[in-house]
Amino acid sequence: MSHSHRIIIFSLCVFVFIIHAGFSVHSRSLKAAWANVPPVPTEKGATILAVGDQQLAYRVSGIMIQNMGDTGGETTPLYKYDYDRLGQWFFLTDALDRRSNFMPLLAAYYFGGTQEPKDLDPVIDYLAMVGQRSYDEKWRWLAQAVYLSRFRQHDLDKAMGLAYMLANMKAPDMPAWTRQMPAFIAAAQGDKETSYRIIMSILKETSAELHPNEVNFMVHYICERTLDELEAAQHPLCIAQKQP
Repeated sequence: MSHSHRIIIFSLCVFVFIIHAGFSVHSRSLKAAWANVPPVPTEKGATILAVGDQQLAYRVSGIMIQNMGDTGGETTPLYKYDYDRLGQWFFLTDALDRRSNFMPLLAAYYFGGTQEPKDLDPVIDYLAMVGQRSYDEKWRWLAQAVYLSRFRQHDLDKAMGLAYMLANMKAPDMPAWTRQMPAFIAAAQGDKETSYRIIMSILKETSAELHPNEVNFMVHYICERTLDELEAAQHPLCIAQKQP
């Protein structure tokens, strides 16, 4: 190799090094940018992308939803998510698999923790829909929707509507507190008369079927948290409770 060739090769190496160094200095502060929740495909489109396998489409979508926002070594706060589009993903996955509890769990216990309670409407709507199914204890998701409405959004009217939906469900093995939920919301609204009427109705209709602890709780709720001291002193249930 001639001397001139060596100079050319050396010059090229120096040039490439300078370009690389300049690019490194320029890009060292750049990070991968997250474009927020991606657009939602149709049920058919999601299935086609999974080679026609609905269960594979459900699992791929679930893993994507679980991990999106955590890119480039960065963790995205929940309040930055597009919850309207996120809700569309929830309903898509429900169309792919109506029995799985993975997505309801993710919606309730992960995305339900957003720092902006006003964004929770799509989560609550989704959980309310899933929670009205009478199999596999789906009522638990409706109960979670009541919780998010009452304690995160502080929307007692919405919570009351959902509580009545929960109380009127006929799913097997639902605990007594699911029927009592409207009474608790009514009490939070300051409507003790409605709260009293609901609990008394449950006692009259089902006390023979309930565990004694449940009955005792409802009597205590009426005597200690619903009636005032004078009313409780004259109420037959409260008098009987105090007798040895």
